Amino acid sequence: MRREGFLAYGARQTIENLHGLQACMATLVADDLQTVERTLDSAHRLQTCLTLFTKGYPTPRVAFWKRRLRRIVRALNALRDCLRLHQWVAAQQPPPAFKAGVQRALLRLRQRAQRCHETLLLAWQRWNCAHLPNEIEGLSRRWIRSFGGEPVDIEHALMQWQSLQREHWAALRSPALSLAIRCGRLRALQEAHDLLTPLKLPLEYSDNLQTHLEILDAQRFHAAALCLLREMLAEERAQTLQYAGSLRGFRRIESGWEWLIEQLVAFLHPSDEPSLPAGSTHTQTKKR
Repeated sequence: MRREGFLAYGARQTIENLHGLQACMATLVADDLQTVERTLDSAHRLQTCLTLFTKGYPTPRVAFWKRRLRRIVRALNALRDCLRLHQWVAAQQPPPAFKAGVQRALLRLRQRAQRCHETLLLAWQRWNCAHLPNEIEGLSRRWIRSFGGEPVDIEHALMQWQSLQREHWAALRSPALSLAIRCGRLRALQEAHDLLTPLKLPLEYSDNLQTHLEILDAQRFHAAALCLLREMLAEERAQTLQYAGSLRGFRRIESGWEWLIEQLVAFLHPSDEPSLPAGSTHTQTKKR
């Protein structure tokens, strides 16, 4: 069983997704949720490539690439959540008594999004200044030049898929795992399935994985949004006290903010989470 054809295929996928991330970052608009989500999807796919095809690259370098890439993903996640929450708040129609607090929350969310974008640009600058795209592409092209014409060994490819599944399902059954990490692992399984689908392998894939991921992501965003609003309200209170010397008049802002939190709890109440699939339940070769 030879792995060279599989790693050459993985190298092509890695280069494609590396270029995809670069193109998305070049066209990213800081306050446009759609372009941010598209960029985040590209970054996640590159992460999955570096995991699924990791044996084609030096282990210490892969670990370093993934650490730097995680900084980009974290910044994109924070920016996306901030823009999603801003979009939701802007759609609210508060009673007159609460409008001042809602408008202040919108202002602070815009400022928070700007800071998240600056953090993203810094992470992206460090990624490029370390010449990581050139390094990844150079090592990938060696596999393509040497083994690009070799067919993919089906047995080896299936073994890699099954190994990835076992790792993620074992972790997902841990009750201590946070919602964000659970979403990341489910997303990685989806992306790995998509990456291997062109090979027409008899991949075992759970039907309700997409539904489960959507519910988990809604729960994750619900928790993150509530935490963000409460954190920002505490910051607003501290800032008012620092600069005004008292909280006189702050109740008007606070009441609108608390009204927003109540609406968020009612509107984004998390759905009941379905039980995790047992893992690989049946064979599916059709792409989602």
